Amino acid sequence: AGYRGTATAGDGGTATAGQYGTATAGYGGTATAGEYGTATAGDGGTATAGYRGTATAGYGGTATAGDGGEIRIRYIDCGRYRTALGYVGEAGILPNVPYRCNEQGELIKCTP
Repeated sequence: AGYRGTATAGDGGTATAGQYGTATAGYGGTATAGEYGTATAGDGGTATAGYRGTATAGYGGTATAGDGGEIRIRYIDCGRYRTALGYVGEAGILPNVPYRCNEQGELIKCTP
């Protein structure tokens, strides 16, 4: 999808949206959104959002956000889904770095 567009993909799909766009991908998918965009990926998926965007990934997924953005990743605590939340520029969360959630619900950098 282009400028201000919306891209949606089904299970295992890939969704990419341009500036101001929204990208949503299904289970195991990849979602990428441009500047000020929002990217959402299902469990095990990857979400990447541009400058000041929001990246949300499901359980076991990874998320990356730009300067001023936020990262949200689901994890399981005592059999219940919870969401780890990090703000880029706070508590050591760096821009344009992929993060995952550990078993304690902490956002940690992904290692290559």
